[in-house]
Amino acid sequence: MTYHSLRPVGSRASLEIWPKPQAGVMLFYPGTMLSPVQYRPLISALHEAGFGVAALHFTGHGRNSHWTGFTFDDLVRDTLAAEQWLRKRGHRHIAACGHSQGGILALAHAAASQKLMATFPITGILPQSDRVMDLTIFRRWSSNKRGFMAVLRALACRLPRLPMPLQSYLSVRRILAGARRVVYNRKQCRMSYPLAYLSSLLSASINEQLHCPLYFFSAVNDALFTPPLIQGTFEQIRAPQKKLIWLPGGGHLAALNPALCRYMAR
Repeated sequence: MTYHSLRPVGSRASLEIWPKPQAGVMLFYPGTMLSPVQYRPLISALHEAGFGVAALHFTGHGRNSHWTGFTFDDLVRDTLAAEQWLRKRGHRHIAACGHSQGGILALAHAAASQKLMATFPITGILPQSDRVMDLTIFRRWSSNKRGFMAVLRALACRLPRLPMPLQSYLSVRRILAGARRVVYNRKQCRMSYPLAYLSSLLSASINEQLHCPLYFFSAVNDALFTPPLIQGTFEQIRAPQKKLIWLPGGGHLAALNPALCRYMAR
């Protein structure tokens, strides 16, 4: 395993490379506030299944400075910079995989890139959907997302660096519901996001038309990205080929369960 900075291509991100000679490469994107360190079981499973893996430490995440400001668009640019970095080194067969927020970024990458072989989000949603509010503790404002976002943007303009810990906008109970045999290491996690980033995430828009096949994973008992939400997102997205794969359990943290990681990798 080696680490490489993406700064030469205008990004403050870095890649964690798990090489596999003459194999295709799976770009991997971690979930909210996390880094590849938390996803060792899944990265190892992908590597053992025959992929080279390039796990992304996003700008402001993981090994990189947590004091750097960033937006959702910056993280999308990180995904494209990672793909460009791999192509410059001769890798042509590249796919993207991500969990939770990383799944959203895998969808964004597939919408922005013309050359990905496929994308494999493990849960995700299009942020422009009115149902994105259902993921948060602000679900009561789902019917007035526009008004809520106007207030959030105004607050973000006044207090862009205000720290927002996970529990200030997501339900930890729903995240943990149904989890089993989770392997988790807190090293290199963020403790909060700046309010300006949260505003940029909830106001982002991803093209519904992807340029590569879509293979969408989600657990049948995910209490955060619920089955109706996932089904609706899957139906909304257009792709040359698409398939929805339901995981038998594990809740929202199925991607941290070693057995389910091996199942997904296969």
